[in-house]
Amino acid sequence: MCLANSCHRPDPKLEKGVLVYLSLKNLNLPKGRVRKPCPKWVDLYRISEAYSETSNYVLELPMALQEWRIHPKFHVSLLCPYKASNNTLFPNRAMPEPYNFSTPDDQEWFVDDLVGHCWEGKNLKFKVYWNLGDTTWESLVTCKDLAALDRYLELWGI
Repeated sequence: MCLANSCHRPDPKLEKGVLVYLSLKNLNLPKGRVRKPCPKWVDLYRISEAYSETSNYVLELPMALQEWRIHPKFHVSLLCPYKASNNTLFPNRAMPEPYNFSTPDDQEWFVDDLVGHCWEGKNLKFKVYWNLGDTTWESLVTCKDLAALDRYLELWGI
């Protein structure tokens, strides 16, 4: 009898500390970006934890990706092992620039509305809906001067 995993190609041998490329397949792109011209694989990341029995690996992601709330654990099908380029055979090969997940600098973010609030301990946070379509949780300190805060408090009768 053939088990499910024994009929497939074996996973590449990846372990802690190895560099891998990350697939852009399931990652959400920022508003205004299209998927077609994007590279298939994103920049190199180091494996910090390896769970080879389940084919899952934890990557050391930079702060830019963590701010996009991308979870650092990925299945092996979304990873590609890094193979160093041979500079003697290919002396003029240029490394591709890593994909930039941030919004372009010429776009300015404006607050459209406040859509919710919550308490985290003694800190009040507001759910801000931005003009580019994203929603984030912001503290009262960052929202205190917004006209949207006045409208939100008026709706609550405060």
